[in-house]
Amino acid sequence: MRYINRERCESRTTEKFSYIGNHPKSLGPERWAEPDPNSFIVRGPKYKEDGVKINAGTSIGQLIAVDVVRVNKPLLTGMSVHPTERIQLALQREKEMKAKGQHSDAAPPFTFVVNIVIPGMQCYHAVFYFAVDDMSTIDGSDDTPSSRLCQKFIFGDSDEFRDETFKLIPRIVEGNFLVRKAVGSTPAIMGTRLKQYYVRTDRFMELILDCGSSQVAEGVLKLSLGYAKTLVVDMGFLLEAVEAEHLPERIFGCVRVKYPSFGNDIRKVEEPSSS
Repeated sequence: MRYINRERCESRTTEKFSYIGNHPKSLGPERWAEPDPNSFIVRGPKYKEDGVKINAGTSIGQLIAVDVVRVNKPLLTGMSVHPTERIQLALQREKEMKAKGQHSDAAPPFTFVVNIVIPGMQCYHAVFYFAVDDMSTIDGSDDTPSSRLCQKFIFGDSDEFRDETFKLIPRIVEGNFLVRKAVGSTPAIMGTRLKQYYVRTDRFMELILDCGSSQVAEGVLKLSLGYAKTLVVDMGFLLEAVEAEHLPERIFGCVRVKYPSFGNDIRKVEEPSSS
């Protein structure tokens, strides 16, 4: 059980789901990649008995796009339903192709979206898109512990359960000591610290983390932004397995953000029209 600083792949979108990854243009490929999910440490199959953690193995979702965008104010209604953003564009493309009797891989069967709201004088959204190519891995039908937990989290009715289950594992791969100390590497249940919003359909789920809802989180972000151009940050997203039937834990998706730059050259997203 050990950490290996290795990227599973270069920053890329797969050929299969290239449309959703490229419309609109994603963050530059030099700015992100998908780290090896097996490098994250999660609760093992007998964690409730022995407290042992293990390397995570493969992830459920595959990282297909990363956006960092400017906004006039936080868009808490979500990027997944925004008419000019990638999920709605991909679903429209899929609809058009099917109307012509053609097969379309414009959108995956399901997309899980993590949307981190970065508050400040200039507000940003950092948005990570994970493709799920096999629905049985999240709807409980393959009868694995992780699939049963995903089914309850994604398709269940309880936002309280979602608040208490979504977990983030942070990791500063390169960065200033102050940032390393402030961010740490301890897994955190985000919904107990921040306000989370959810957008759910049968084709996608978006989880919105409002960092402006916590003074502590906002302070850590302000510190991190001051050193952003020197940082390489890994984030692993997963669902906490409390019950034995949901163990071992499995990484849903992970991302590496490299030397992020925040400025006026970043793509701007306008608030969608209410009409």
